[in-house]
Amino acid sequence: MADMKDQNAGAQYPFYIHDQYIKDLSFENPNFLIKYSENQTQPQVSVNVETGVAKLANNNYEASMTITTKSKIGEEAIFVLELVYASLVSVSPDLQQEVLESILLVHCPFLMFPFAREIVANVTKSGGYPPLLIEPVDFASLYLEKKKETSATVERKILQT
Repeated sequence: MADMKDQNAGAQYPFYIHDQYIKDLSFENPNFLIKYSENQTQPQVSVNVETGVAKLANNNYEASMTITTKSKIGEEAIFVLELVYASLVSVSPDLQQEVLESILLVHCPFLMFPFAREIVANVTKSGGYPPLLIEPVDFASLYLEKKKETSATVERKILQT
């Protein structure tokens, strides 16, 4: 029986994720005891997800995703969690810029998201709360929105000069 590596040796993929890792993780739990108070107000939970890329040597990149969650009752913070989850990615050297951007800012975060989501759920659970299960993110829309903002900023700069 042929080895799987031998079968795929000739296949050329546009990118390969070598590793995924927690780059930074912070959990603050300043008002845990508020859940035992008479205030039965449900906390408001906000979630923000951002993507980023850093160029490394050769055709290697670090694709990252920053997830920030805040739980508040009124103006009081219940907990704040920030996770920077990253991956080391190699890309094919002949990719067009638009394809490269879409791989690093859409496809890689899409593949990384389930692992980051699990980390957020485990940390909030370990913090004494029900696990926070983040809704799936549409990384393609996030990418297009960011791209639109960037081009609008460039247009404004051109018009101002």
